[in-house]
Amino acid sequence: MSHDYVEIARHNQSLILAETLEALAQSHAPPAELFSNAAVCYRVLALCTLLQEADTEGFAGLLCRAGQARLAFLELASQGTRRYEPGFLLASDNCGFSDALASGDLDTARAIARLSPTLHGQDLEYEEDYLFSRFLHLWVLAPRDIAGLELALERWASVVEEGDPDTRLSACRALMEKSPDRFSLALQTLVTERKREYRAYRKQLDFDEEVAATTGKVYLDGLALLRLAELEGLGPLPAYELLPELARIPLGTPLPGPQAWRVG
Repeated sequence: MSHDYVEIARHNQSLILAETLEALAQSHAPPAELFSNAAVCYRVLALCTLLQEADTEGFAGLLCRAGQARLAFLELASQGTRRYEPGFLLASDNCGFSDALASGDLDTARAIARLSPTLHGQDLEYEEDYLFSRFLHLWVLAPRDIAGLELALERWASVVEEGDPDTRLSACRALMEKSPDRFSLALQTLVTERKREYRAYRKQLDFDEEVAATTGKVYLDGLALLRLAELEGLGPLPAYELLPELARIPLGTPLPGPQAWRVG
């Protein structure tokens, strides 16, 4: 029997989102999990909209809502009235940030970057994942901290010397050098690596068909990198597998208001 796992994901995430938003509306001190759930739901629903309907504007609106949910949590956490588990505040958690960038909601992306941790969460995240996010955060903030970016790249290079190569570092270096050819090559390599990761994921005991059918089909961090390249004038860049033209949202695409994420 064949199954439409995109449709199943859409159904399940819609139910989870409705429950999450209702719980948020009724809570005076909402737990971090609710914000995280909302961001993930909006991301998956955005991908379902793109994959099922080829609806770029609908895709943008739902990605934008994912960013809004992440920002709302960081704003709440920054008030200091409640202590949240560090695992929910990691800089490397790009669900929301990459979505905002990909949607073209640059204000939300910058606000997330501004409120995200500036230090590596030891024992909670891989340092290279932190440095990738830290680089992107520094890149979108104004005025741009060139010295901070260079320090992040230097530390990143020293980290990967002790482990496996990280093609994200090559892509970010190419951004710094404003080299479209090197950036395009690094991005193509990232796509190849992403496909290899999902082939390996299929062999794992925790493999989830809904994940493979949605987040396995479009590479959100890759779309975020493409947005930064676009803003730097490194285009036009070609289409890539997992980064289709339909997913590359034009700047200026209409986006929902800043509290849209609370009502679905």
